Amino acid sequence: MNHLYVAAQNSLTREWIPVAELLEQGDGYVLRYTKGAARLPGFGGLGRMNALEQSYYSPVLFPFFANRLIPKSRPEYRDYLRWVGLENAPASPMELLAVTGGIRATDGYQLIAPPRAENNILKLDFFARGLRYLPTEVLKLLFLQKSGAKVFLMKDVQNEKDGWALAIRTAEPMPLFVGYVPRYYCAGIARLLDSSSTKVNVKVNRINQDAPFDMKFLLSVEAECPENFDILDDVSDFLPFTTRGAERLSNIALANTQLDL
Repeated sequence: MNHLYVAAQNSLTREWIPVAELLEQGDGYVLRYTKGAARLPGFGGLGRMNALEQSYYSPVLFPFFANRLIPKSRPEYRDYLRWVGLENAPASPMELLAVTGGIRATDGYQLIAPPRAENNILKLDFFARGLRYLPTEVLKLLFLQKSGAKVFLMKDVQNEKDGWALAIRTAEPMPLFVGYVPRYYCAGIARLLDSSSTKVNVKVNRINQDAPFDMKFLLSVEAECPENFDILDDVSDFLPFTTRGAERLSNIALANTQLDL
């Protein structure tokens, strides 16, 4: 994993809008803004990197992202790896950020991993959204689900906040609504669901009863897809804001950025 998007939440509509992307390259990292940045009211960039038409380079992970990782010295670090299913394998910072979304309770940002299909098979892991709004009785039943259990996606076409919403339900004999697919994946997955030539399989990857709500229910999707399929194709907000080259930040600029972020 060497590519992530940054989504910011519109405080009025609650919509998550892609505003930037992070790329890991051989000698460092590049941050550049996307077209969604122009659609988010009041967005002026991350820290002092406020020229939306400019790209930025850093030899180390930008503090905005590094601060979203739990330090190895923290006692909950091992739990953190277990929650994301990486306790038995070494994980890079980008891999950890991709699975967790880098969500923090103190701001309105999250990170999006751009899944890619290989050999006409799309594989995607994500944490279900909306669990904090489920009744306690439903959560108790959800926690009884086993790893590998099949779950199903349903179009929530009458959803007043998001007409693309995909709800998640458990299997028979007692189907339960147990959250939503992250919004930015919904349009692409819906295209696959609408196609009679593809199969979309969704399974429980793991249940983390002791994790925060945003990391309790990890799902895995595997779907047949057409050649050159891109799950984010329908969302223009992901396109680069500009094609200008990356600006190499000086040590002073990096220090100032760290203070801001």
